[in-house]
Amino acid sequence: FGVRSLVRLRFSVLNQRPHGRHARRRLPSPPAIRQSGSFSPPRISNTRNMTPLRLSLLVNVALVALACYFVSFHRQQELGSGLAQRGVGTRLGLGRASALMHALSKRSVKVQDAIMGTHGDSPDGLETVKLTHPSGSEATIYKWGATATSYKDASGTEWLAVRPDAKFDGSKAISGGIPHCFPQFGPGELPQHGFARDSFWTLEKAEGSRAVFTLTDSEKTRSVWDYPFKATYTVELTEDAMKTRLEVANTGDKAFDFTGALHSYFDVSNIKNVQICGPFKGQEILDRMSSPPAKIQADSDAITITTETDQVVEGIVGSVKIEDSGKGKRLLIKSTEGWKDTVLWNPYGNENMGYEKFVCVEAAAASEPVKVQPGNVWVADMDLVPAAL
Repeated sequence: FGVRSLVRLRFSVLNQRPHGRHARRRLPSPPAIRQSGSFSPPRISNTRNMTPLRLSLLVNVALVALACYFVSFHRQQELGSGLAQRGVGTRLGLGRASALMHALSKRSVKVQDAIMGTHGDSPDGLETVKLTHPSGSEATIYKWGATATSYKDASGTEWLAVRPDAKFDGSKAISGGIPHCFPQFGPGELPQHGFARDSFWTLEKAEGSRAVFTLTDSEKTRSVWDYPFKATYTVELTEDAMKTRLEVANTGDKAFDFTGALHSYFDVSNIKNVQICGPFKGQEILDRMSSPPAKIQADSDAITITTETDQVVEGIVGSVKIEDSGKGKRLLIKSTEGWKDTVLWNPYGNENMGYEKFVCVEAAAASEPVKVQPGNVWVADMDLVPAAL
């Protein structure tokens, strides 16, 4: 574009002094800038008949036009790469055009590296985050409830289920995936399963294979549970797993307690092909389908679903597996910290809920409340690790 020539001309002209009749010679009409979408620098002719000051002014105009073109050009590039969605503005001084282009180039590379984690709008109107990993695994999480609704391993096998009666319009919690039960599990003084699953969480970070969401106390939460808190939920894909971490911080000046769970819906080929395996034999199980709820004793390490099921296996967590002969795979539900119980749920026989295609195996803190002192943080991990049978 002749930028170097224009800059050299500008400084050479500024070093000259007007003299003789050239000091009063009229400046010719400035050349036009083409409107065809491409930019051609103005031609400067007969510079001997211009005063150095006027010539310098003309060169400055040409440089400003060049700067505007470069800003416009990079603005189009950043819109194409989704940079505008990240809120990067373009109202910067034209005098910093060169620095702007360099910074935008660096920023574009950074966003391209994270583009797989950039959030977008779902067809149903709720915002989602899609994570991918170089291995081929991927996950989708809604900001509504910070609910993961899909996890596909590197082979493309789907491990999360969404019920056919699920709503995606924000009118209720998403029935499927991994909703949050917090700060109450099940029925009680608060609404069923608390408020975390039907609240908008803030997306703090989304880069490639990792996303971080937060939920803090608000007028809505304090109206039913009057405690300051901050919940942080991290979802990360690795080569062979989807890892989750929930942190609950007490940001107030008095202790609080809660119960909770990750109400995980797992995709199965058919409920008849599935058994849930763990160190269950001899353990007491709270059968919540009984009226009133009653404790029974497990007689096997493998549990099958043949009737409507709602059970809490107290103190068993961290080594529970779903074995699906139809898929020819198993899923290890691995909890190493925080969660203390395992909840099993399936609305057996309910066609509207699609009972045949999922089973809920939930990492939970359901049997005993968790107490968090002021300034302390409770942490719970749950990893999903697929493997062949």
